[in-house]
Amino acid sequence: MDTKPLLYTGTIIPIVFWLSTLIGGFVHGNYNHISNTISELGAIGTKSETLMETFTMLTTVLSVFFMAGLFIACSQLKLNILPIFGVIGFPVMFGWAAIFHSGNPLHSASGPVFLLIYVGALLAGILWRGEDFRQIRKLSLLSLGIMLLIFIRFIPSATIQNNYTGLIQRLAHLGWSVWFTSLSICFVKLLNNKQKQLK
Repeated sequence: MDTKPLLYTGTIIPIVFWLSTLIGGFVHGNYNHISNTISELGAIGTKSETLMETFTMLTTVLSVFFMAGLFIACSQLKLNILPIFGVIGFPVMFGWAAIFHSGNPLHSASGPVFLLIYVGALLAGILWRGEDFRQIRKLSLLSLGIMLLIFIRFIPSATIQNNYTGLIQRLAHLGWSVWFTSLSICFVKLLNNKQKQLK
C-alpha cells in the first residue's frame, strides 16, 4: 500500500478542524472565536452540537490513518518512531470529545492526554538527526513553541481569562496543525527523494 495517501491526511485534518470551527461558530449563533472555547461549539444542547460531533469524529478517524502513515514512513526512512507515539494524544482527545460533549462531567477528563503531542514534537526535534531531517526538526520545534503559548492562560489576569480564552486555546490548536502539516509534507518529500535515489 502506498504510504503517501495516508500521510496526506495530516494536511487534511487541520483543514477539516478549522473549517468545522468556522462553520460551527456560524451555526451556533452567539459565539465569539476570541473569547469562547472550541468545546462550547459542541456543548450539549447547542445548535452546533451534532455538527461538531460529526466533524470531530471525522478528524479522529483521519488521525488514525495519519498515524499509520507516519509509522510506516518512519520505518521506510529508518527514523526513531518514539515521536509518533505523541500523535496518539490527538485521536484519544478528539475521540473522547466526540463522545463526551461539553457539559458532560467526563468531557475534560482527556485533557492531559493532549500533552502527548507536545512530547512528540519535542522528541522529533531531538531524535530525528541528520541533514535530511533538519527541516522537520525545526518545524517540530516551531510547532512546540506555538503549542506552549497555551500556558498564557495561567497568567493571573482577569482580562486574559475573561476575553481571550478562545484565542489562547486556538494557539495550541494552531501548533498541532503546523506540526501535522509539516509531518505530512516533509515525509512525502523525504519518501519521494528516497524513491528517486533508488531508481
